[in-house]
Amino acid sequence: MVAAISYDPRQNLNVRKDHLQQHGVVVLEEIDGLIKVYNNGHIERPQIVPNVPHYSLPQELSVTAKDVILHNPTNLWSRIYLPNTLIPATKLPLLVYFHGGGFCVGSVAWKCYHDFLANLASKIGCVIMSVNYRLAPENRLPAAYDDGVHAITWLKNQALANSKEQNWWSSKCNFSNLFLSGDSAGANIAYH
Repeated sequence: MVAAISYDPRQNLNVRKDHLQQHGVVVLEEIDGLIKVYNNGHIERPQIVPNVPHYSLPQELSVTAKDVILHNPTNLWSRIYLPNTLIPATKLPLLVYFHGGGFCVGSVAWKCYHDFLANLASKIGCVIMSVNYRLAPENRLPAAYDDGVHAITWLKNQALANSKEQNWWSSKCNFSNLFLSGDSAGANIAYH
């Protein structure tokens, strides 16, 4: 994944900085263009990649996507992609995907991940569950790893429960043919 971030030096960003400093708010940590952590606890993440809703899919892909809550106490959720072109009585493999972003930025709703995973589900014919794990620094590590464990535990429970609510995808899924994947920080979660 590549993101192009441009900065126009003609913009006067010092006005906001001066205003914040007058009120005792200072930046403690910063990764230019990605994240700022302030001494009052506020976290600022500029929108570098647009978020898209689950239903934002080209019709030619023939994929259904929905957002599903996995763990209410931590607001852990995922976006599940199901190819619509299924051979009857065929169960599809399941790919669990963790997005990148250095544990600090990223979302399954980012357009780049949404488009990539919808295309992948369509082209290779598998169910994909993209996990939206909690981000640092609000949620210190090992929160992201804990979310990975919660996601796999949730899948195990779906395989055993045969839930009607999740039947739209789980009945078409071969839970014994499971793959973990991700990029950058997400690959680290998948590995561990």
